[in-house]
Formats: sequence, structure tokens, C-alpha cells
Amino acid sequence: MKGRYKFVEATVGDFYEQFGSGMLLRSYEDRSLGIDNSIRGGRIVLTPTRWATIKALGGQQRNYFDRKGRVFSRERGYLWGGDVELSASQWFKAMNDNGWNLNAGASWITKHESPDPITQVIDGKLHRLNQPENVSALSARFRLQHGNWDVYTEYAHKLDDPNATNNYIYKSGSVAMLTATYARSGMSVLLGARRSENFDFRSERTATQTALRINHLQPFTQQQSYTLAALYPYATQPGGEWALQAEMRYRFKKGSWAGGKYGTGIKLSASHIRGLKKKWNDLRWESNPQDASMMGTDGYKSDFFGMGERYFHDIDLEISKKISRTYSFTFTYMNQYYNRQIIEGHAENGDIIRSNLFIYDGKHKLSQRLSLRTELQYLHTRQAEKDWLFALVECSVLPHFIFSVSDQWNTGVTNKHYYMASAAGMFGNHRLQLSYGRTRRGINCSGGVCRMMPATEGVYLSYNLNF
Repeated sequence: MKGRYKFVEATVGDFYEQFGSGMLLRSYEDRSLGIDNSIRGGRIVLTPTRWATIKALGGQQRNYFDRKGRVFSRERGYLWGGDVELSASQWFKAMNDNGWNLNAGASWITKHESPDPITQVIDGKLHRLNQPENVSALSARFRLQHGNWDVYTEYAHKLDDPNATNNYIYKSGSVAMLTATYARSGMSVLLGARRSENFDFRSERTATQTALRINHLQPFTQQQSYTLAALYPYATQPGGEWALQAEMRYRFKKGSWAGGKYGTGIKLSASHIRGLKKKWNDLRWESNPQDASMMGTDGYKSDFFGMGERYFHDIDLEISKKISRTYSFTFTYMNQYYNRQIIEGHAENGDIIRSNLFIYDGKHKLSQRLSLRTELQYLHTRQAEKDWLFALVECSVLPHFIFSVSDQWNTGVTNKHYYMASAAGMFGNHRLQLSYGRTRRGINCSGGVCRMMPATEGVYLSYNLNF
């Protein structure tokens, strides 16, 4: 239930919210990953002027459909907090007159959770974990814009929060992020860096995987939409990582040597992610970070700029070209390094997967109502299940129908085919899709959050209504 009076907006019930980039708080729904961590409680939003927004909220998170008819759950904690967003450049006439725009924000979140009976036998003695009932986190952020430039920085700090994902150690957490973009007609550049440490923030200390996350760390890798490019996706490691990202887009003009008759687009991007360089308080923990004797200690020490083991990298080159009024294509080359032992917690045929991927995506306009899209993908690697091939043909009949057939074929080890045929119809706000085929067991990711999905085979029916 939501109501508004003048500059005050109040909400009671279930709602979604995000503070800043989501580093401190992000409640959202992603059905493909089985995530719904909406907040049940109350929220007030004040907008006393056009340059200030103030938020305050409190309640309890949902974990998809686990409430079992109850208003609140006794198995998890409650959270409350606030956020302030200011357009600071409004205070300085010189900034306004010269085209500068400065936004500043600050957030605060506290979770309250009753102690759990968490015990561990260490050296023959039973130890009970002392647990903080209240854990607070603070963040500050700034965005500076001028002309073609946009610079954003955010820092967050969390107090000691022993939980299942950090092996119940007493250590504060932090995230520091800096991004800069430059954009003008025909060209854009993005640079970004982020250091995160021990920042898995949940409203239940024993929760794991995707359950009951309070915050969200933006991915610093390319979000892949092609099937084989998403075969080995990176999942953000909130326990600690250094993430670096760069991207450049350029469009050659029509009539130039590289642009030709219709112009040519090129995108070059790279991501590089490493762990933190940690000095463990006990040498046993270096080889076994889940050692039971670590519980209740402060675990390790680390230097801010120290980098450890490489987790992931990808280098992508994408070329988009229109050949005629009826035909265009995109070609992509991708080189990837994937530390499977770190990202998935297990490895087959080697911990490190090094792969090269080639993708062709062609679009053919056959008539005003009929178009055809084809995909050909080839992934080469000597690790894991080795080589893969993928092919897709998709036919669109405007304005209502899309038909497609595809096959994902492992040519390296299993020789299995994962075929799929589908038909979809769109009528106004309604979309209905019927598919038949099989899917492989693997990881499905969205926004740096990943979940293991089982292999399936059969008929799939989906219906979406947008309103």
C-alpha cells in the first residue's frame, strides 16, 4: 500500500528498494535465479526540494516463497536504515554556470538478528560463538559530471559480521569503487576499479548461495548474452577481490576507409579479477579457508593494494557491420581465463579453464514483415568438457510471432546435443512461449549473481504480462 501527500510518500507492505549502486542495499526480484528479497515493512520517502531525497525504511526480507503464510519469519533478522541523496552543485553558482554537476549520497543499514546456537569442537573443547545482535554498515558516494565526462566513486564499511560465508570470523568488511566514463558522438570509453573485502551482507547469518542478501556488488565483467560466451560466467566473490574493467566503443563514419557505405562499429573490452593478498593468522587456513578452528578469530590480515591469485579475465573484440539494406552481421572474438576451483568450488580436468570463442551473428531482412537471424558459435578449450559448437536459426514474423531452433553440441568429451525448438507470440502486453528440448546442467548468472541449474528435458511453457 502506497500513499503520497505533498513531498511525503509512505509505503506499507512489500516493496523493493536500492540505495546508490546497491553496494549497501538492493532488494529485487530475478525469477531466473530464484531471487526475491523484497522487504516487508514500511518506508518513507521525503523530497522537500528538487535537489534532496531522504529515505527511511524498516522491515524483514523475503526469501522467495518461504514465509509459509506468516507475516514475519522468526528464523531471520530485521533491518532498518536510511539514505540521503543531494544534488550538491545546486549550492554552488559557479558549478551550475560552468556546466558541472555534483551529486552526493550517504546510506546506513543495520540488521538485528537474535543469536543462533552455533558451536564448534576445537582441540577437544566445545566453543560457542558470541554473535553480535546488531550489525551496521555505512556508505558514501559521489558523482561528478562535466561535458563528456562522468566520474563515480563509492565507499562502504561494515562492522564485524561472523557468518557462514566468511567461516564465522570477526572482521570488518569494506568496498571501494571508482569508475570513469567519457562519451562523445561515435566514441565512448569506460574505466573501472573495485576492491571488496568480507562484504557478504545477509539478514540471516547462516544463509548461503543466493538467499537473503541485503546488498549487491555490481559485476565488473561483461554481461554475456550469447550461449557459449555465458558457459563459464563469473560470479562476484564478496569474500574479497580486486576487479578491473575497461571498455572502448568506436564507430567509423560512413564513407571512411573502415566505415564503408553504412559505417562500422567496434567494441574492445577487458576485465581482470584477482583475489586479495591475505596473511592468514594460522598457516593451516591458507590451504583450507574453511578450517573449523578459524571460527571466532579475526582470520587474516590484508594490504589494501595487495593482489593474490587470478580468478578471471576476459578480452572481447566485437565488430558490427551493415553490408546492405537487408543484411548486417556482428563478429565477436573472446579470450577467457576461468579459475573454476575458486568460482565454483570444484574442478574437472584442471582448475583453470582457458578458452577462445568465435561468434557470428547475422541478420537478414527478407521482407517488411519477415526477418531471419542466424548464430554460429565455436568455443575451444583443452580443459573441462573441451570444445563446444552452437547454432541457431530464428525467424521473426512481424508483428506477433518468433520461431527458433538451436543446438548446443559438445564435441570435446560427451558428444551430447542440447537442442531446443520454440515458438513465441506477442499480443499487446502479453507474451506466450512454447518450447521443447533439453538444457545442460550448469551455472546461470545475472548481474554477477550465479546459481547452479539442473539439467532438464521436456516441454516448457511461459507466459509474461507487462503492466
